[in-house]
Amino acid sequence: MYDNHKYGFSTIPDQEFDKYSMICDRKCSRHTVYTKIPFVDEFHSRFYSEGEVLHYANNLNYPKISIPYYKVEYSFNLWGSTYFHTFDALFNPNIMIEKKELSTTSRKTIKTKKSGTLIHVLKFDFPDEKMLALNLPNQIIIFDIKNMVRIFDV
Repeated sequence: MYDNHKYGFSTIPDQEFDKYSMICDRKCSRHTVYTKIPFVDEFHSRFYSEGEVLHYANNLNYPKISIPYYKVEYSFNLWGSTYFHTFDALFNPNIMIEKKELSTTSRKTIKTKKSGTLIHVLKFDFPDEKMLALNLPNQIIIFDIKNMVRIFDV
């Protein structure tokens, strides 16, 4: 499993970003992403308040919140040659409302108060097994077009 800021909310395609549209908003791909509502990111153990920037457009390589993923690598042999196929499978978001105890610290006192409130929680579920599978046909026919000889009947 990887969580190296490769996939942030600003850089993912629109169809993938739609899964997160309940908690954040952006104008279009590769633009700054803001939170719409306060939420807790349970995977990274972090709280985000309303209007906070999650991913700056001028700093696309370092988002404040990133999407974890599996790096899937397949290798297979065909007629003595080894071929590699590598792809990333993003974790699926699961956004729900839960009762969480958030600690609030008063500036005047050092005491912390814990209060249970209903808040949106972002959890990441493992990718589907179907997304991790690479289905190859039983038989593979490879045509070498460079060495193809054409025969014409006259």
